[in-house]
Amino acid sequence: MAVLGLSTNTRLLGLAIIKRGVLAEYGIRLFKTSWSPSKATRIITSLEPCVREHCIKKVVLSIPHGYHQTDGFKALHLRLCRYFERKGIPVICVSPEHVLSLCLDGDKKGKKALMKSLCDKFPELLYCHRKELRNKNKYYIKLFEAVAAATLHS
Repeated sequence: MAVLGLSTNTRLLGLAIIKRGVLAEYGIRLFKTSWSPSKATRIITSLEPCVREHCIKKVVLSIPHGYHQTDGFKALHLRLCRYFERKGIPVICVSPEHVLSLCLDGDKKGKKALMKSLCDKFPELLYCHRKELRNKNKYYIKLFEAVAAATLHS
């Protein structure tokens, strides 16, 4: 059974597909244009090949705290849920606290600890982890949130 993990805002889309405990595909996509309904369509259209190719059976969507949710994000979230509902694929929404629960480092429950824990489980993510630590503006964190969301329900 393939699980698709998504972490998105109106600019970045992190995705991860886990099949039988293996990270089959992962990536980050950047959508630079300003928010519009057509941008939501482009984001959803970019997911179609993954859904078809990997026979996705479940989608886990990492949802930010309410105070981080813009009107554009809420519209995108609704469109994503409708898209997967039409395909007959259940969508599970997980909170940031639930995503951070994957941290293996006892007391530390931050995004850096999450990235390190996921790199321990999936060594192929080390390259993205190193790059993220060098970045001034966070870019790959959406990828790690997507991997964590998929891992929680795979």
